[in-house]
Amino acid sequence: MDISSDISFIQSLSFKVIFTVVVATYSVYLIGLGIYRVYFDSLSHFPGPKLAAFTTWYQAYYDIYYYGPIIRINPHELHISDPNFIDILFTGSTQKRDKYKWFGRSILLPDSVGATIPHDLHRKRRAAINPFFSKGRVGHLEPTIQGIISTLLQRMSEYGANEGVMRMSLAYRATTCDVITGYSFGKSTNYLKQQDFNIAFFSAVDAMFALAWPLTYIWWLGPLLNSTPPLIMGYVNPGFKSLRGMQVEWIKQIEDIRTSPDLKSNNSTIFHGVLNSKLPPEEKSPSRLYQDAQQLVFAGQDTTAYTLSAITFELLAYPDKLVKLKAELAAAFPNPDNISAAVCENLPYLTAVIQEGIRLHPGGLVRMTRVAPHQTMIYSNKKENREWTIKPGTPVSMTAWTVQMNPDIFPAPKKFEPERWIDNPHLDKYLIAFSKGTRICVGFHLAYLELYLVLAGVFRRYDMYDGTGKQSNPTLELYDTIRERDIDPVVDHIIPYPAAGSQGLRLVIRHGSQGVEH
Repeated sequence: MDISSDISFIQSLSFKVIFTVVVATYSVYLIGLGIYRVYFDSLSHFPGPKLAAFTTWYQAYYDIYYYGPIIRINPHELHISDPNFIDILFTGSTQKRDKYKWFGRSILLPDSVGATIPHDLHRKRRAAINPFFSKGRVGHLEPTIQGIISTLLQRMSEYGANEGVMRMSLAYRATTCDVITGYSFGKSTNYLKQQDFNIAFFSAVDAMFALAWPLTYIWWLGPLLNSTPPLIMGYVNPGFKSLRGMQVEWIKQIEDIRTSPDLKSNNSTIFHGVLNSKLPPEEKSPSRLYQDAQQLVFAGQDTTAYTLSAITFELLAYPDKLVKLKAELAAAFPNPDNISAAVCENLPYLTAVIQEGIRLHPGGLVRMTRVAPHQTMIYSNKKENREWTIKPGTPVSMTAWTVQMNPDIFPAPKKFEPERWIDNPHLDKYLIAFSKGTRICVGFHLAYLELYLVLAGVFRRYDMYDGTGKQSNPTLELYDTIRERDIDPVVDHIIPYPAAGSQGLRLVIRHGSQGVEH
């Protein structure tokens, strides 16, 4: 009798039995969980496909599937597209609103201000940076921004000298990146001055944003990437190595500020303010502050840059709108070197152009999810005369895109029509591209300042090319830029992305017979 073979057989049998039992048990658990979610969960009475109630992977595939003004998009979350719910979801300081934990996963920055889950902790972290983003404090940046815009105009002039094709979308990203990094650390990246606008850095950013939704659904991927050495990251994607290098640089810059002898007397940058704030020491650790740094840079550069590109495209695609804008700018600024934010903000057509650009091309597509931890929210569907009770702790989201493309509020919503804002200035209550309430985008005053100054600076100087080659002023002409491929959002990576392979907004720049003024 071969005892060893019998033991091996028993061990093999035991493994097969254990494996079968584990698989069977887990399968029963999943089926039971699915049945509970579909029929007995507190969200089971809300409309939406049963598959969305059963598993989050339905959302992972469709993300948002239109099913009415209120839908259940996964086992835990509701999405509402009714603009009348804006003030309930994005409430003021009288009600608490937590962030949904999944957002922190998607951006790999769970301890950043923007991804902070609890309402009270968010308020503490936000209080440290709020003063730097007030309208008055941001206004002090105008000379700095004007200097960066001068560099942008100089680069445009260089391309114009040879009637060159300029990747304007990339130049706009470099512009906004130079602004936010200078304000954050006191040291600008100066990407506008680099020959290729440091395209390698922005490719790294693109690679990071492309991971947003996989990171949301594959929970272990984020910690794995964060713990992977830069050398190995470089083999996965060269952009990741570059990005990790930037993270190291941001930590170094924060530590330089922390150890600077004038820290206590200097509040010139955002991180001077954070390090001088009343936050406890653990909130000022390098491992947390680099997350704030990355979020400020990414959000501060790409959202505004996208909207700048889209508005530039729209003005060149609708010459009649550009004619109105240029007439207003010429009357307001006889000398193109004397553009000021104070005057820009009081120009009705420029303001309407910016509002319409933000509406039609918001810098963020991500669902803005809030959780009312203690409040029962009521959604009233007036069209169906039906009321829904949403229990405390339920994640509820709205999306700028669905609200701002609502034809009941914005007729012909796909058309670029700045005049709608002049005819009805109260429409701004439906503009939620920067969110609203206590978690409104901290940088929205800075974004508006950049939009005003950049658009005024560019279009006060440049006309649209008329094909004659005889224009006295310098001109801009769209080059191989197709709305559906290069401007409109094709992919949602939290921020809008064009089709794969797109080079974004490209312009042919020409000097006029009078040359270019700077």
